[in-house]
Amino acid sequence: MFLGFLIWGETAPPVIRTFLAIHGLAGRTIIPFVTHGGFGLGHSQTILASHAPRARLMEGFSMQAPQERQTIERVTSWLDTLKVK
Repeated sequence: MFLGFLIWGETAPPVIRTFLAIHGLAGRTIIPFVTHGGFGLGHSQTILASHAPRARLMEGFSMQAPQERQTIERVTSWLDTLKVK
């Protein structure tokens, strides 16, 4: 499952935490794709792991938001590297 969100205050926003808490996603694979304002993923990977402890968390995609023109190329390149069906 692809999970997209913006970094808020160097972490995953509350709506993502709520989604994970409600759905649990045990046994599912989570592939995050994230935009941020320049500080990277912050604590978001830790938050995802703690709110979906029985899910498989893969390394995702991260991009600084002001670089929209490069988004399509970078996302396409990243998707090409994944081995998902």
